[in-house]
Amino acid sequence: MKKTLLGLILLVAIAIGFNACRQTYENGPIISFRTKMSRITGKWKLVSMEGVPRLNPEIDQYMELTKEKISDGVYKAKFTNFQDDYCSFSPPTRGEALFTADGTWKFYSGAFFGGCSIGEYLDENEGLDISINESSNIKVEERWKILRLTNKELKIRNNVCVDDFCDFYWNVRTLTFKKE
Repeated sequence: MKKTLLGLILLVAIAIGFNACRQTYENGPIISFRTKMSRITGKWKLVSMEGVPRLNPEIDQYMELTKEKISDGVYKAKFTNFQDDYCSFSPPTRGEALFTADGTWKFYSGAFFGGCSIGEYLDENEGLDISINESSNIKVEERWKILRLTNKELKIRNNVCVDDFCDFYWNVRTLTFKKE
């Protein structure tokens, strides 16, 4: 009787554990015993960029996402040798140089738009909201869909409308990072 009860409790615990660790991104791991927060934080090196050419592929580009909390759900970030191709109403006006800046990041859940039209609805923490402080008066904020998040690999895709006009990178891009 005790063995049966112990076995049943163990079976229920395993089932709950597998459900909590299930795949959450379309290209994510099937099972992970690390939380999304522990997988996403760290120093990420850009290894590929699809959709636009890299300005200088010989220079390493990094995005460091920390656990240092700024406000509820918002954390500090640092971008080293990053490439910006941001625009508002016209073809890119910046994006001609790499830059290093501080910023913030947070997980994002909600509507994810593509090309200023209704897109898809992201599940809990399926998106990534990144803000980059380019200078004292310019702040770039982008929402990305997380396509893959493992402890060693992060793959994200952009193209999001934020306001009434399109505030998105001129071209859809998919960035792939490897954790340092």
